[in-house]
Amino acid sequence: MSAREHQAGSDHYTWQPVPLDFLLSSYSAFNFRVLAILSTWTLCIAFTLAATIYLLPENRMVIGTESTEVIKFFLFNPALILGLLLFFWFGFEWGFIPVFLSSFIIAFHSSMAWGWALLFGISFVLGMSIMAMAYQSFKISYSLRSLKSIAFFISISFIASIGSSLGAFIWSLSHHLSALDTLIVWKGWWSGSFLQSALFIGPLLFFFTPVAEHLKHRWLKIPEQQPISLRWVYGAVISVTIVLVIFILSGKILGELRVQEVMTGAQRITLTSVMGALESFEIISWISMGLIIVTGYGAIYLISGWNRKLNREVNKRTAELSESQEKLRKSLNEKEFLLKEIHHRVKNNLALVSALLELQEMTSGAGQNPELLQTSRSRIKSMALAHEALYQNENFSDINIRDFIERIADLTHKSFAPKDGSIRLHLHLEDARLNMKRSISLGLLLNEIMINAYKHAFKGQQQGTILLQSKTVGGKVLLEISDDGVGLPEDTGMDSQKSLGMSLIKKLAKQLSGKLDISSSQEGTTFRLSFDEED
Repeated sequence: MSAREHQAGSDHYTWQPVPLDFLLSSYSAFNFRVLAILSTWTLCIAFTLAATIYLLPENRMVIGTESTEVIKFFLFNPALILGLLLFFWFGFEWGFIPVFLSSFIIAFHSSMAWGWALLFGISFVLGMSIMAMAYQSFKISYSLRSLKSIAFFISISFIASIGSSLGAFIWSLSHHLSALDTLIVWKGWWSGSFLQSALFIGPLLFFFTPVAEHLKHRWLKIPEQQPISLRWVYGAVISVTIVLVIFILSGKILGELRVQEVMTGAQRITLTSVMGALESFEIISWISMGLIIVTGYGAIYLISGWNRKLNREVNKRTAELSESQEKLRKSLNEKEFLLKEIHHRVKNNLALVSALLELQEMTSGAGQNPELLQTSRSRIKSMALAHEALYQNENFSDINIRDFIERIADLTHKSFAPKDGSIRLHLHLEDARLNMKRSISLGLLLNEIMINAYKHAFKGQQQGTILLQSKTVGGKVLLEISDDGVGLPEDTGMDSQKSLGMSLIKKLAKQLSGKLDISSSQEGTTFRLSFDEED
């Protein structure tokens, strides 16, 4: 949530920690803001340590064995109050340090061993860890300005108090307390910690959270909240479940020990003493049922919320993908339209050049060669036919060879065959595909071979036939153009350099990456061309 959103909605402040490493990576270590924040934090730590040392009693039993004393110890503990406020406003490590150091001083003052002192300090922070997981997972406001946020704060504070009260057993084991004293410390611990959250932390959050959040968003960069993964959800549920199981087992053991103390004690067994010993079982039963309900509901809420978020993300990505596909489709349609328009205009321009050549042919004088103009015009028309075939086709990458050859052959036949119909044209073609680049070369090659046939193959003959055949074998296109004319002159074979038409045919065959064979005799000439269907 941005600073503007926080200012606009003062009743909704989700937990947005500012990790210390993020702060140091975002600003220079000597930045005024960083120095001011670190100095203030250091003063807060020093204040909590000084207050803890000042409030330490003269005797070493810091946490007494009277229920009211234990409750007062937690209720008015400045380190816990300030630590929780720093936790909510800035993040876990900001509150962890003063709480851990203060609790460690308490343990050290009571002559607790180093190992037990470390565990004792961590037990104080366990409740804070539960709060961190809860507010990170549920994203519920901690400003206590709605019934939902108040109910959530009370519930999580209670569970966190139960979790941190496990430190009572560390205290009891370290100081060799009886079951009764341990039970008193344990009940006073979680009830005092819970009352502290309800009576002090809650009102302070209600009154000062808007100011703290406003200053935080005004002075600092706020890291973006990372999405909650299913692994995080399972981790939070498992952690709370472990605390709950430890609490139930510890309470059960405490209750059994207390009953054993009463039954084996030297004093007379009374109904009151037995009922008092069984009190822990009753408390544990009710608290356990409540915690099981809260934990179960929280687990269901987290997993269902994660599923809802996942569904929203899937729907969002699907909508974005559909939108991208629609944009791509429109873009493709536009490109296809433009490409079709380009081919259409190229065809029209070639048709215009052909018309100019035809006009030049009609007005040519005695010194000009009309046959040369006619041949050039035919070549241009064959190229125009390739562009026309493409813009009329749905696929702009290739064209159908059979249709293309039929149109080229028909155009050339009408342009160069005698009007008396003495030369016939026969076609036996199969379907095959050819890309745009090679289609122009094939059209020019076919056009050139047929023009040569009409001009030279049937001299001195009354009639003749030109046959075009094509087939596809093993991915290769086999094209055969044959006539039953008089054959090629001896100096116009494959190795001839004198004939411009033959040179052009060989170059066009090379552009097709094809193999060209020519056989000629007095019974006619055959051109055999083979090339790959896929380039």
